[in-house]
Amino acid sequence: MRELQNIYSGLKPSCENELCDGCTILTQSKPQYAHMDYEDLPQSDVLVLGDSFRSKYGMLESFSKKERELIKSIYPGDNLVFSSSVKCPSVKEADMTPNNMTLCRQHLEATIDKVKPRLVLACGNLAMKMLIKKSGIMDKRGSSYEFTTGSGHLCVVVPIYHPYAVLKEPRHRYLFETDIKNAYEKYVLGEVSEKKFSYKVVETEDELQELVNQLFDTTEPVAADIETTGLNFRKDKVMSIAFSCGDQTWVIPLEHKDSVFRDMPEGWDAVRKILGNPKNIKIFHNAKFDVKFLLNNNVKVVNIWDTKIAHHLINETAPKGLMDLVKLYFADELENL
Repeated sequence: MRELQNIYSGLKPSCENELCDGCTILTQSKPQYAHMDYEDLPQSDVLVLGDSFRSKYGMLESFSKKERELIKSIYPGDNLVFSSSVKCPSVKEADMTPNNMTLCRQHLEATIDKVKPRLVLACGNLAMKMLIKKSGIMDKRGSSYEFTTGSGHLCVVVPIYHPYAVLKEPRHRYLFETDIKNAYEKYVLGEVSEKKFSYKVVETEDELQELVNQLFDTTEPVAADIETTGLNFRKDKVMSIAFSCGDQTWVIPLEHKDSVFRDMPEGWDAVRKILGNPKNIKIFHNAKFDVKFLLNNNVKVVNIWDTKIAHHLINETAPKGLMDLVKLYFADELENL
């Protein structure tokens, strides 16, 4: 038995690709190294990148059949190319040292140069790190990043959850599906909304009175949001409050050090009139936080609607943080801020 081990010990696969010289992955036992799948890939508007290849029945694949079917069932178009960001099979993120990433990134750029995509969907944390050199898929999914290869091909990278994570935990499907569709509409179809966000800071008593006259008895919904010095409503102060109605937004500085209303009752009086209007609804996100601060300043809010609760009714498994909802529904405005 020992003699057989000695005979076959030197017969493990080797890598003849000189671009891989110095990669520590080559010291691991693999069925194959540096699988240059991009040599046979066609051009496509969209490239879907996984982490590393997997060996199945002697064949290497970037995604399982179920994972590919999941992506295809969501993707609105019909022209997808699948590949892996790491060209050796069964490589974990912990295996990819900075030097390994630098070496393997040459193959990744060659993949992008061959496919020439306009959009790259980076599935999972490893694929995202290989492209944008950043970690944290939970925070960065759905955002967009420009990537340029050494030969000059420019594309947009949108990190998304790995389809395996969606199959394993179905609650991720909502964001997974939304990120794919939003990226397709914006970067493949070019459907970019022309929304422009702007606001006006109320700086004089005349401007304050003009705002009160416009909102104190309106029947239109008014959205409100406060900025505070901290989280303790008993000790911290409300620095400012913003109101939005229709396509207009105003900011009233209340306790800000440079505000003309800091030592004047007119600022809070205006807030009481606007939020006490019984003819319309007042929209907050996580209203209980804002309302506690407002009540502590003798402001009673009537007819409250809470977007955090509303979104829970739409999809109870989706994230409900304000930034999560902004990324879902107002991604263009967020990128332009």
